[in-house]
Amino acid sequence: MTVVNQMVADSELLASLFDVEVLPLAFARSFEDLDRMSVRKLVRTMMTAVRLVHVLVVRRPDAVYFTLAPAGAAFYRDCMLVAIMKVAGVPRIYHLHGKVTRARHALHRWAFDGAWLIHLSERLTSGLPNVVPRERVLVVPNGVADQEPIDRTPRRGRVRLLFLSNVTETKGPMVLIAALGMLHAAGIPFEATIAGAVHDQRFLELCKGEIRRHRLHKLVHYVGPAYGERKQRLFEAHDVFVLPTRRDAFPLVALEAMQAGLPVVTTREGALPEIVEVGKTGFLVPPGDPVSLAKCLAALVPDRALQRQLGANGRARYLAKYTQAEFERNLADALVTCMDASSLESRAVRPRTIPLAGGEL
Repeated sequence: MTVVNQMVADSELLASLFDVEVLPLAFARSFEDLDRMSVRKLVRTMMTAVRLVHVLVVRRPDAVYFTLAPAGAAFYRDCMLVAIMKVAGVPRIYHLHGKVTRARHALHRWAFDGAWLIHLSERLTSGLPNVVPRERVLVVPNGVADQEPIDRTPRRGRVRLLFLSNVTETKGPMVLIAALGMLHAAGIPFEATIAGAVHDQRFLELCKGEIRRHRLHKLVHYVGPAYGERKQRLFEAHDVFVLPTRRDAFPLVALEAMQAGLPVVTTREGALPEIVEVGKTGFLVPPGDPVSLAKCLAALVPDRALQRQLGANGRARYLAKYTQAEFERNLADALVTCMDASSLESRAVRPRTIPLAGGEL
């Protein structure tokens, strides 16, 4: 179950407003398994479909809250569950956690017809007008749980840069390494840490090869995956967060970096231009552009005062917009809006919903 889906399933606020029954969706065992088809996945899908039919018949819910996969093979799988909901005539509220691609596709129009949509940002709704009227789309940004504030007292030594994400080509570690090579060649002192899960050992070896080629082996280190306390220690030990991703919707790690008081340097991808205020909480560069990234870091790395100001602004922005409590309040308001608009408020004082909150993992 994803972090956000677990947050929804465990929310005391939502449980106080709705009679919730959770049907977890767990089709993939790991990140590598996400896009693979298998007999096991087919069996799990069929079992989920049977459970959904049972709940719709026995419980007769007022609505279904469903984290529909908006694209890829998972979208076609989810259409089986959508078909059951449509046959049952139950109002559908989809919570999208990714980009909608090929929105003109007839199957998208069929799946989205008559549904209410909750999306992560205004920017990500651009692919929806062809399939869903804008008045049926609500925007609820994700949030992350708060942690103890980190003491950002100025320290001596090299500025430390942190990359924390899955170490895959789309997240941009190669772009970062190339940019760091330019910084090193320009004589700008720094240290950098690359942290995150590796799903292709060959790609990690390519990254290490680029680190050696740019003569960065004493400055850039891969430290493996980081979760929980280890992740927080990494945020505490670094000065700037860098994520040169070229394919993302709403990366939670950017919120976590802001929560930790780090300036965020990332790309104009997905919802990131709405998350990061340029010049106030961080900077945005074009995806796949190591030269632009190097120029940005060359200006930021030597300026400790600017780093602290951007980090403090980011922390304040996180507290104002991206806490877990704010996310739960916004989601509750959106669900009530959807259900009221569907004339569901007259059925019961505490309407029932069924969050299919599991997602892929």
